[in-house]
Amino acid sequence: MTETIKKRKPSRPSSITMLDPAVKEAVDTAVREGRLTIDQIVALIASQGGDASRSAVGRYVKTANERLEEYRQAQQMAAVWMDKIGKEPDGDVGRMLLEMLRMLAFKSLGELDSASPEDLMFLSNAIKGFAQTDKLVVDKTINLRKLMAIEAAKVATEVVKTVKKAGLSDDTVEAIRSKILGIPEAKKAAA
Repeated sequence: MTETIKKRKPSRPSSITMLDPAVKEAVDTAVREGRLTIDQIVALIASQGGDASRSAVGRYVKTANERLEEYRQAQQMAAVWMDKIGKEPDGDVGRMLLEMLRMLAFKSLGELDSASPEDLMFLSNAIKGFAQTDKLVVDKTINLRKLMAIEAAKVATEVVKTVKKAGLSDDTVEAIRSKILGIPEAKKAAA
């Protein structure tokens, strides 16, 4: 992948973030679409009653483009990891990756005061992905337990037939059957 982009922490809020929300939204839209130059964005701000220097707009556009690139990279990485988790959701790698993603998402919650709409959308998608992955893990576990219960019931039936033919007592046969069906789901399946 590309090198990690270092974030600059401004010592004071950008004059762009202090603009009227409608003007700031117009600036954000122009930056996202990449349709205007810095000078055109300065003119857009002025035409809507705002005031911002060319250098402030340049810094804002640069920072916004860095965030958009980070967002694209994070989206690509999340897609790769979610695909890996989806193939083996309850494997060691899947559990580890899911926990790493959760940690990153919750760490991002602490930075919501400076979050852009794209950041919030990514966080929302990540949380949705966690929920889907958790559901996959639970469904797979339930299905696996049901299959184990069915197999245990089949084995118990075969063992009971075999040990009865061998002449074991009914108590011994029942004890063996109970041991095989010791899985709670297997008892339900056998009943």
